[in-house]
Amino acid sequence: MQPLLQHLHHKLTEPQLYRISSHDNNSTAPHPPKQMSPNTDTATGSWYVTPSGLQWHHSTTPTPTPFSIRPLSRPSRDELSFELIGVDVSFANALRRIMIAEVPTMALENVYMWNNTSLIHDEVLCHRLGLVPLNVDPRLFDEFGLEVEEDTGELASTDRNTIVMRLHVVCGRDEKEDEKIRHKMNKKWKMEGLVSGYDVQKEQEKREEKEKRENTRTEEGEDEEEQDPSVMDVTVADDAAKEASNLQASNQAKKTPIDSTGRPFTRHVYTRDLLWAPQGDQLSNFPLHSKGVGSGVGGGIRPISEDILLAKLRPGQVIELEAHARKGVGKDHAKFSPVATASYRLMPQIEILKPIYDDLAEELVNWFEPGVFTLVPVSKEENKKGYKTKAELSNPYACTMSRNYMRNPILKESIKMSRIPNHFIFNVESVGMMEPAVIVAEALRILKEKCERVVELADGALASMGE
Repeated sequence: MQPLLQHLHHKLTEPQLYRISSHDNNSTAPHPPKQMSPNTDTATGSWYVTPSGLQWHHSTTPTPTPFSIRPLSRPSRDELSFELIGVDVSFANALRRIMIAEVPTMALENVYMWNNTSLIHDEVLCHRLGLVPLNVDPRLFDEFGLEVEEDTGELASTDRNTIVMRLHVVCGRDEKEDEKIRHKMNKKWKMEGLVSGYDVQKEQEKREEKEKRENTRTEEGEDEEEQDPSVMDVTVADDAAKEASNLQASNQAKKTPIDSTGRPFTRHVYTRDLLWAPQGDQLSNFPLHSKGVGSGVGGGIRPISEDILLAKLRPGQVIELEAHARKGVGKDHAKFSPVATASYRLMPQIEILKPIYDDLAEELVNWFEPGVFTLVPVSKEENKKGYKTKAELSNPYACTMSRNYMRNPILKESIKMSRIPNHFIFNVESVGMMEPAVIVAEALRILKEKCERVVELADGALASMGE
C-alpha cells in the first residue's frame, strides 16, 4: 500500500502546489482546453494545481504512476471535466464523497439577531444567510476551536478563524427617503471601517479607470504623430456613444424592480447590503481592489454573487444583525460544500463489429449524441461495391450509453457497447470559492491522509500482535 500512498501524495514542498497527473512520451497525452496549456502531445511532465488554476510543468524524466488523472475540458472557470484511469470504483466514489462532504470552506455559522421587524422569520433569514457562498479561500483560515481565551477558557474568535459580516437596513417611505437613509448610513459605516458591496464596486471601478487611462496614454503616445488634435475622428464619437449607452444600461440595471401602482414602497435587500467588518489584518490581506480568489465580484471578503435576494422590507421595517463565518465541512451542513455538483460515469467502450454504410450509417449518427460517430468516405474497394460513406467512431467521451440504435436489428448486431470498469469521467462544478481543480487536489490530499491513518493503525495492530 505504501507505493500507492506515495503516488497519492501531492507535491507539498512548494506552497500551494499540488500535482494531479503525469505522463511520459510512451503514454497518451492529456487533452485539456487550448487555454489551459501549450502543446503537450510529445512533452514529459505533470499537471499542477496552483492558486491561479492548472499549469503544465515539463520534466526530463518520466514519472511512473499507478493511475492517472487527465483534464478533459473546462467549459468555465467553475467547471472541470477530467478522467480518472486505473483505479477501483471505491476509490472514485471516495474521491467524489470527499469533494462533496469533507473539503472545508467558509460559511456564515452564527447569526446574532439584534432587530428584525420584516415579514421573514429570524430562523428563515439566518438559514438564507448561511447558504450565501463567500468569495474567500478557506485555506487561508484556521479551524475554529484551536485557540482558547486565557481568562475564561472559552474558544477564542480571532481574525485567523472568523469572518464578521453585518447587516443593517432600514426601509424608507419612498425611494427618495430610502436613498437618503442609505447614504446617511454609508457614512456611518465608513467611519466604523465596514465594507459593503458598493464600496468594493467603487474601488474596482477606480482601478479599471486608472488602468484604462494608462493604456490610453500609451496608445496616444504611439499615435500622436499621426493624429491631428484639431480634427475629431469618427471613432471618437463612436466610442463616446458606446460609453453613454453602457452607462445608461448600468444605471438601468441598478434600479430597484418597479412595484405595482398604488402599493407601498418595497426595499429589496441583497447580498451587496452585507457589511464586511475586517478584523485584525484581514483588510491588508484581502484588499478591496483585488480580483479575489473565486469567481465572484472579488475584492475584500464578499459573497460570490452580490445579487442574491435576502429579504423584502416595507416602509419602517428594519433588519439589524451580525453574522460570524467559520470553517466547516459539508458533512456537518450543506452550506460548507464547495461543489454544486460532483459526479462521475464510467467510460463507454464502443466497438463496431460490422461495417455500417450509407443510410444505416446516417441513421446511426443521428441516433447518438453529436460527435460520437461521424460519416467518412469509403475506400476504393468499398466504393466498387456501391458504398459511398460509412460510420466511424469519433468521440466516445460524448456517449451517454444511449440504446436507441437497438431499435434497428441490423445496427443492434453491428454495434457492441460496454463500459470500462476502471476508467471514470468526472464532472465537477465549483460553487465559486475555490477552482474545481483545487477542490480535486484538496480531496486527494484528504484521501491520502485517511490512507496514512489506516496504515498507521494497521502497523500498530501488527506490532501489538507480534509482541
